[in-house]
Amino acid sequence: MLIVGAEETQKITTVVKRKYKNVSQSLEGQFSYPTGKVGLQQLGYPEELVESVPDDVVAWYCGVGNPFALTDIMPGEHVLDVGCGAGVDTLFAAKLTEPTGYAAGVDFSKEMIERAEHNKQLAEVENVSFQVADAAALPFEDASFDVVTTNAMLNLAVDKRRTLREIYRVLKDGGRFHIADQMLVGAAQEKEQAISDWFK
Repeated sequence: MLIVGAEETQKITTVVKRKYKNVSQSLEGQFSYPTGKVGLQQLGYPEELVESVPDDVVAWYCGVGNPFALTDIMPGEHVLDVGCGAGVDTLFAAKLTEPTGYAAGVDFSKEMIERAEHNKQLAEVENVSFQVADAAALPFEDASFDVVTTNAMLNLAVDKRRTLREIYRVLKDGGRFHIADQMLVGAAQEKEQAISDWFK
C-alpha cells in the first residue's frame, strides 16, 4: 500500500484545491469528458431528474458516472453527497427524497461550496444543505444517512482508507454507498507522469 507523507499530502491537496477553485468559476477546458447536460445525458441520468432543476444549474455538472443508477433513492431518505462540487447530484438527491427526506453535500473546496449554495438558490430547493468539510473527517453523527454518494471524489482522496471508514461510519445499518469514479488501469505513463508532476 502506498503511504503518502504529510508534505506530499499537502502538495496534492493544494493542487486539487487550486484546480477546483478554477472549476468553480468555469468548467470550460477543465475536464476531458463531457460536462453539463450533455454529460448527464450520456451517463444515463433520467430526463425527468435532469429537468427537475434549471439549466443554469445542470450546466455545472462534472461527474464521471451516474451514482443514481445503482439503487433507487426513496422519498423520506437522508442522503449525503461526499465531494459534492457544485451540488448538482446533491440537488438531484434532494428532489428524489421529497417531501420528507433530506440531502447534504460536503466538499473541501470553499469555492465549490459557494457555487453549490448559488445553485441551491437557483433551483429553489429547501431540503438540502452544503458545507465545507474533509471527506476523511465528516461532521456528522454515526448512522446519519440512508445513502452516501460520491462522484469522482475517491480518486482525489489522499487517505482513501480513512475516507471510506468515515463514509461507513455515517451510514445507517443496511445503508447504501453509491460510487461513481475513475481509476488508472494498466500502463499509462502519461497519466502517471502527470501525477508525479504534482510533487514538483
